[in-house]
Amino acid sequence: MRTKEIRIATLTLIAMFVATMVIVPAAVGQENEFSTEKEYGELFLNIMGESKELISPIPLNNLNGELEAVSFSMMNGGYIIINVNDLSVPEFSLEGKSPFSDSDKTYVYNGPLAYMEDKQGELFQIGMRNAVDETVTPEYVYTVASTDKDKKLADLKALNNRMSGRSIGSGSLDGSLRTWEDDNIFCGPIAAGITLIYFDDQHYDGFVDSSNENQDDLLSLIINGGYIPNQGTTALTIKNGLNDYLEDQNLDDDYSADSRYSFSFSKLKSLINSDKPAIVLTVNHPTYTNHWLIAHGYVELINYKYMIINNGWGGNNVNVAVDGYIDDMVYID
Repeated sequence: MRTKEIRIATLTLIAMFVATMVIVPAAVGQENEFSTEKEYGELFLNIMGESKELISPIPLNNLNGELEAVSFSMMNGGYIIINVNDLSVPEFSLEGKSPFSDSDKTYVYNGPLAYMEDKQGELFQIGMRNAVDETVTPEYVYTVASTDKDKKLADLKALNNRMSGRSIGSGSLDGSLRTWEDDNIFCGPIAAGITLIYFDDQHYDGFVDSSNENQDDLLSLIINGGYIPNQGTTALTIKNGLNDYLEDQNLDDDYSADSRYSFSFSKLKSLINSDKPAIVLTVNHPTYTNHWLIAHGYVELINYKYMIINNGWGGNNVNVAVDGYIDDMVYID
């Protein structure tokens, strides 16, 4: 009888050991799988003068269903997304929360601010306060060719030893953009409103009448006053609406709105250095195809160029890489 009990106890211990051997690799396997990306990301941030530990990697597929990137959270806040094919960094924030938080879900990433969840082959938009389920295939599909990651990591290590703590160049507005959001208002009027109230805050108090120096009244004026409609809008529509507003405020002798139908990083830098935000169009959005955001800074780091943006959904200080998904820009100068 005792022999039987010993045998049962032994088999139980063996089973527990085998289960542990299975579970532990599953828990750490994902960490090890993205160890190169983790090391690269921490070095990348260190060069910016930010000492951050990257944790909780979550794989991200592209629209073709292939693994494309990995999202890491940062200890004490922030996140970074790193492409697994070439170690490029399309997006990061030193303070915001990652839009990807559940390791049991299947996520799809189509470049900056374009976040989706794959539910049994159907894509659902996430990351917006009032997310909508219907998705479309945007004009821009985010995918990057593979490169020699070991060499790229070694190059970054060498660069880190030479210039740790120094970025090549950066600039930001003197003040902070308002973090306005409204589930019932499109991104065009919101971007215009945030821009106008910034000029009122930082440049000239007469940009916005005192009775309209709040989100509800200013956005209502922009839409119901006939300046910019509450719908998908073009650069021309926003530019003309802003110019009509400036004329009605008797500001058109000193200020005017202009637009470019291709993004210019040098123009963005010039605007930011003059304490003027820029409204920028992206073409990778999985629901609306296009999305207007507001740039309030820039960073040039190694071979990367970034805009620091207000995402139009209530968040500032998101760094997004300047790439082919960026299209038109509108600004007041």
